[in-house]
Amino acid sequence: MSNLYQIQSPAGEWIPVRNIYCIGRNYLDHISELNNEKPDTPFFFQKSLPALNTSDIIEMPEERDIHHELEIVILIHEDGEFISLTDAPKHIGGYGLGLDLTDRFLQNQFKSKQLPWLLAKSFKGSAVVSEFQSKPISDDFWLKVNGEEVQRGQVNQMINSIPEQIVYLSSMIPLMKGDIIFTGTPKGVGPIVVNDQLEMGVGDQFIKSLTVK
Repeated sequence: MSNLYQIQSPAGEWIPVRNIYCIGRNYLDHISELNNEKPDTPFFFQKSLPALNTSDIIEMPEERDIHHELEIVILIHEDGEFISLTDAPKHIGGYGLGLDLTDRFLQNQFKSKQLPWLLAKSFKGSAVVSEFQSKPISDDFWLKVNGEEVQRGQVNQMINSIPEQIVYLSSMIPLMKGDIIFTGTPKGVGPIVVNDQLEMGVGDQFIKSLTVK
């Protein structure tokens, strides 16, 4: 079986990815660093399926201003619509880390014209995800670029918690087994360039390394 566009659950099951959802502006410090306004309600955007990247390589698009955005990523393993806050954790099949790679220049152009962000967020390999584990991520999660820590976040810093994101998103559109959700990025986003070495981790545990080519 080809593993293209599939995610392996903590139980070892290969699950076809259905949708890639990302919440925007979910950490106050990140909102401030990009001079954005705090949204009144959660808002989401999508990445296309070819954006999925489970490899250890980031292929840099030519002449693009690509920035890293470190995030906790969850895997949905049970369909659901109008999911309650109590039931939300039951729909999560795994927790991992990821990078929502963003063309910042193009995103700012779209924002200035009040246009959708799709092409700034959804290019080949722009949804980087680690392996998934069954245990929720409760320790600090972090990103290093060339050995220097650039981002560090904590799940309790989220404006909208992971269960709240599931509740809101499932009230607007049914969630399906195989959906993955990027749950927001803390402050410290910045550019990456060819030959950069990236490392992601949780607490004192190394999770994934990547090379930019």
